[in-house]
Amino acid sequence: FFVEQGLSAYDQESGEGLLRFLMLREGRRTGEVMVNVVTAGPAVSELAPLTERLHARVPQTSSVVMNVNPKKASVAVGVEEHLLDGRDHVREQVGGLTFQISANSFFQTNTVQAERLFELVLQATELGGGETVIDLYSGTGAISLLLARRCRRVYGIEVAQAAVDDAALNAAANAIDNCTFLAGEVRFVLPALIAKGVSAEVVVADPPRAGFHPKALHALLQLAPPRIVYVSCNPSTLARDVGELVRGGYRLRWVQPVDMFPHTPHIEAVARLDKPA
Repeated sequence: FFVEQGLSAYDQESGEGLLRFLMLREGRRTGEVMVNVVTAGPAVSELAPLTERLHARVPQTSSVVMNVNPKKASVAVGVEEHLLDGRDHVREQVGGLTFQISANSFFQTNTVQAERLFELVLQATELGGGETVIDLYSGTGAISLLLARRCRRVYGIEVAQAAVDDAALNAAANAIDNCTFLAGEVRFVLPALIAKGVSAEVVVADPPRAGFHPKALHALLQLAPPRIVYVSCNPSTLARDVGELVRGGYRLRWVQPVDMFPHTPHIEAVARLDKPA
């Protein structure tokens, strides 16, 4: 299609060309498919014929999105987004809940292993029903909503507004009313929560590959929850941050890797830390 339409590929060196990335998302349990074309500039009219071609070849396509990223940096997506056809999200089902996932919201890509990962997180939290939980880097709310059925209150903190919006919609769609989702960087929002007198028996954190910002880690140590469950996609930053937490008085109980991406060197890992009384 792109060749037929005469659409050029983007050249990272020269900054010329239109097509940067093609991103696909599939709800394995729902069969829904999203196609996200990332371009260097707006190209709504040029890509409009793509929707008809996709529906003819892949009838389960429920969403076609164009994301515009004009920056020369090699980041995948930009902030400008155009819905070309269908809904602006796909749906997936995990742990008995249904999640709405927008084009650029984070959600685990391997649904079957994601359920195993979330089971480990639930086990590690050891919730009894009366706890307050803070979920750092909460994304579209998957972990928050799964925990919410087993505790009193969950606060989710996430920097991406689109993901926070998805999380709120996911809570409503699953009739969960004990979650509060806050938009902003953890290093700013968590200290603000502490200043308001919020405390937590359990903190769950699933940071990006770079791990915790030093100020966010300092705020977590200030909060001093009895239990921390750290989900990581980067063993090196996991080791770095766990080291800081141990130096701050925590004890590492166990670490369990999860093979989320078979036949690649990438893994997820769940670590459980306790603060001795």
